[in-house]
Amino acid sequence: MPVQVPPNDEGSSPSSRTRSVWLLQLVLGASVVITVLLTQALEPSLFAVWTFSTGVAIVIALTAVAIIVPWHRLPRNAVAFIPFGDIIGIGLLSFGTDLRFGFFWVFPVTWIATHFAVSLLIGTLATVGVIIVIDAAANGSGPATALRLIVVLLSLTFIGITAYLSSRQTRAFKQLLRRQASRLQGTLQRVTGQERRVSQVLNGLDTGIARMSSDGEILALNDTYLSLYGIDRDEPQRPGSAVEYATLRGEPLSESERPFARAARGEQFDDERAWLFDADGNWHALSASTRRLVSSDEPESTLLIVHDITALIEAERARERLAATVSHELRNPLTAIIGHADLALDDPNLSPKVREQLEVIAGAGERMQKLISEILANSRGVFREKEAPRTADAMRIITSSLESFRPAAASRRVAIFDDLPETAEVVGDAFRLRQAFDNILSNAIKYTPGGGSIRLSADVDDDNVVLRFADTGIGIAAEDLPRIFDPYFRSRAARDSSAPGTGLGMGIVRGIIEENGGTVKIESEVESGTTVTVTLPVPAKDREE
Repeated sequence: MPVQVPPNDEGSSPSSRTRSVWLLQLVLGASVVITVLLTQALEPSLFAVWTFSTGVAIVIALTAVAIIVPWHRLPRNAVAFIPFGDIIGIGLLSFGTDLRFGFFWVFPVTWIATHFAVSLLIGTLATVGVIIVIDAAANGSGPATALRLIVVLLSLTFIGITAYLSSRQTRAFKQLLRRQASRLQGTLQRVTGQERRVSQVLNGLDTGIARMSSDGEILALNDTYLSLYGIDRDEPQRPGSAVEYATLRGEPLSESERPFARAARGEQFDDERAWLFDADGNWHALSASTRRLVSSDEPESTLLIVHDITALIEAERARERLAATVSHELRNPLTAIIGHADLALDDPNLSPKVREQLEVIAGAGERMQKLISEILANSRGVFREKEAPRTADAMRIITSSLESFRPAAASRRVAIFDDLPETAEVVGDAFRLRQAFDNILSNAIKYTPGGGSIRLSADVDDDNVVLRFADTGIGIAAEDLPRIFDPYFRSRAARDSSAPGTGLGMGIVRGIIEENGGTVKIESEVESGTTVTVTLPVPAKDREE
């Protein structure tokens, strides 16, 4: 009889079919062995019957074949040899025993009903029926025997049908799951592709975009925002290297006044202006706005949009300069024209007609002069920088810097302690001093292991303010200290650590401090920490007082 495998039998891959061969045949073989042992103890005379011994031998031999043969390399229908062989073996085992061992047929019938087509199941049941009829004809049959044979055949039929229907339902369910999984995978790929395209579009914009949750957690930053603020892509929660200022070369914005912090609090604003000083020493004029994002399938979030309007400001400045130049160049001849017209009008010998003409000239000149003044005034009505005074409150600058770096220190488990006076005026440029203090604090946090600490202190006398930044970090070897201010130089301990760096920071610090009339000194010892001492002069008026 040809063996047919149903086309929807997708659940029986070679590996699963092989496991099924081993499992069912091993269970059948073990059951037969146990039965043989019990028969040896209870009814050893059965071993004298050749059909019994032959049936046992066939089942055991088929068990060995099931284990040895690599079924996954053979055609799918080759495995049907095992259950059909079992049917013959069990038939011989039960021959002449009133089918006392016929219950073993449950194994091959269940196996075929589960893994093969219904036509093969019908053939299996027909084979069992033929064996039962031969047994009844050879050994005689009374009503009780006939009833037993019918019950066995009907039971096997019902078991086979039940197993077949259950198998079909299982296969149908697996197919449904596969289709649903395929659709879900397709949907996921489409969504992933759309997200990738949206990210590519956002990263291609020259506008900085930051998306944050209602509790201030960063959800997304595009490339422009990362580059603009000098934020590490791998550690976006850490402060960037750029500093925001309210005005050009003015006081830095406090942590709570920065656009990101305001957006994280849920504030809504539009076209808020600020200045950004980046790590390369460039100023950027910024225009920041927020938009609230509401979605039905995710929590509310806020979008911070930052435009770099430096080019626009530069264009406005150029327009101002052009307007001022044009106004100046026009104002001079107009002044001469109006002046000479006034002088001529003072002559009492002028004829009425000439006087009238001179008055027209003077009036036109005055109107032109007024128009030029209005043009010049309008050209100045734009976002303009305010030069900072040459004195600054060092304590305010340090406090602002500390506010920026406390989250980074906390994330690295580095404690920061400060013993600072409320105020300390020094001679210096506020935005440049902030840059120096940021570099010192950044290095202290970067090279201090978790569990360490940083301590800031200040001494104020009549002439100077002395600031000390002391950490318990990895320290600097004595032979490296003389070169610590050299461009691109990094100490051996810094190179051996995993912290990134360029070797430019301390050189920049010394340059800034010396520009403002101060000095910087570094004391350090390997594995004991580093102390950076900055000395800045106080304003002359404070010395006199």
